[in-house]
Amino acid sequence: MRLYSKSVSIEGRALSYLRQMAGAEGRVPGEPPIVSMGSTAPPFVEDPQSLLDHIVSDGAQVTRPSIDPYREPVETSIYLFDGDVRLSMPMGISSLNDLPMELVETVVRTCYRMGVIADLSGLGAEPSSVAGREDYVISGADGVGSTAARNVQVIITGRDDVDPALVRRVVSSGRRPVARVPATDEVELYTALASSGFKAIVIDEDLEADREVELEVAVSLCDKALRSSGTGTKALRYTVNLIATSRRLRGSGDVFKLLGLGAEVVLLKDCWRLGIDLQRESNPRVVAERLEHLLLGMQKELKLLAGAAGASSLHSTVCGNRELFRAVELDDRMLNVLGVKAAGSW
Repeated sequence: MRLYSKSVSIEGRALSYLRQMAGAEGRVPGEPPIVSMGSTAPPFVEDPQSLLDHIVSDGAQVTRPSIDPYREPVETSIYLFDGDVRLSMPMGISSLNDLPMELVETVVRTCYRMGVIADLSGLGAEPSSVAGREDYVISGADGVGSTAARNVQVIITGRDDVDPALVRRVVSSGRRPVARVPATDEVELYTALASSGFKAIVIDEDLEADREVELEVAVSLCDKALRSSGTGTKALRYTVNLIATSRRLRGSGDVFKLLGLGAEVVLLKDCWRLGIDLQRESNPRVVAERLEHLLLGMQKELKLLAGAAGASSLHSTVCGNRELFRAVELDDRMLNVLGVKAAGSW
């Protein structure tokens, strides 16, 4: 059962910050907007729009001092697929299926330059720019098909759809099987996917499911289930990567919280398109420039958030580390599901 709607409007302050970082507004592209220490953000003043608004970062204290990323390094790199692929930051770009092929080609090339994943889900034809960038692309087709991407997407909506034979065919072709599933509380699905050999699980909140839950809940349930399952001394969680995506994600703050709940990569959908003002700007050169600036700005915001929490590395310190977060105005049942303590507790 969902507590909030899937549709969250990205407008006002949130939209302005994205556009300032992208260079569609303001004068300092690629930099986080300067704001005051005071805040009217949810859930304290403004109404919360999602569960993420109830989760806050537990600021670093004396025994875990904060880090100033302008003076000390904060590592944002993420390693996927047993360390074969290194991303410069835990983000990727999705929602390309309705763009002209010229812009899709531009986005794929820009993602590769910036060291992030390009998700081609829903694309009928594959852009030629995938060639030479195969490790940084998730295929648009469902199944092996004819794709140059090394990461082959398989859409799975339930436990009965898991086909180990298909996984073996993908692996035997020298590529990596990636499962795309809806946000559901069916933990048996997640363990079955990891056990059958999938290299990554993409939890897509925009897919329909019988037992739908919020993306935050699905990511947390998946992470916890895989950490408690496995053979011998190795948990299943260490054999598969967890990727989260939804149209309602608004920026770096949402990405940071999803990392804490267990995701390793977050695919951006609507927010990057709004940030670069894609409705008004279709020049490939300008789109590439704005996307680069937006990703750089969001990467710097992630460094600031990690530093405030006393974390010097996103991959080794933030991913799945719920101790860095606290929850406000959530009942005990939801706190237990998310695995996050109530604000004020040790």
